[in-house]
Amino acid sequence: DWTKVAADGVEFAFIRVGLRGYGTEGKLVEDEYFEQNVKGALQAGIKVGVYFYSQAITTAEAREEAQFVLNHLGGYEITYPVIFDWEQSSEAERTASLDNTALTDCAIAFCDTIEALGYRAGCYFNQYFGYDRFDLRRLDDYCLWLAEYNSYPSFLYNVQLWQYSQSGHVPGIDTAVDLNLCLADFAG
Repeated sequence: DWTKVAADGVEFAFIRVGLRGYGTEGKLVEDEYFEQNVKGALQAGIKVGVYFYSQAITTAEAREEAQFVLNHLGGYEITYPVIFDWEQSSEAERTASLDNTALTDCAIAFCDTIEALGYRAGCYFNQYFGYDRFDLRRLDDYCLWLAEYNSYPSFLYNVQLWQYSQSGHVPGIDTAVDLNLCLADFAG
């Protein structure tokens, strides 16, 4: 119930557009609640950003994912960034051998494709991915969104979004939700 979410003081939300499957074929799948959630949030006056759960292993796949996202954004007022969310999964054998350079190349390919159409793009990561997997020096031109579940971020790099909890409760949402702080002015 996005009206209740807005009444609780939530100013922005990131809505998942879709994901790339873990299987060897890496099928692109739209989130079944994307349209309902993006419409509901916008109608309630909540600013919206979106993300795609990537399992890209090549820059061609990352660009394909970005185009998939862009194809779903038409007509919606997206004021927060479009985020590349690549996470390692034990189920994702297809990504097991992806090296750090290739991963960063995928993030750049996704972000460049998104920004070519005028949206702000960015990359989501936790401390491990921020320090050990991504080359953040190469991602400095994009929005950086850190997941670190503490009372304050200890990450030694400039980020624009901070996900500080994965177990928040917000009226209007029946399950636990991620809670974030915005450290930049995207909607200004």
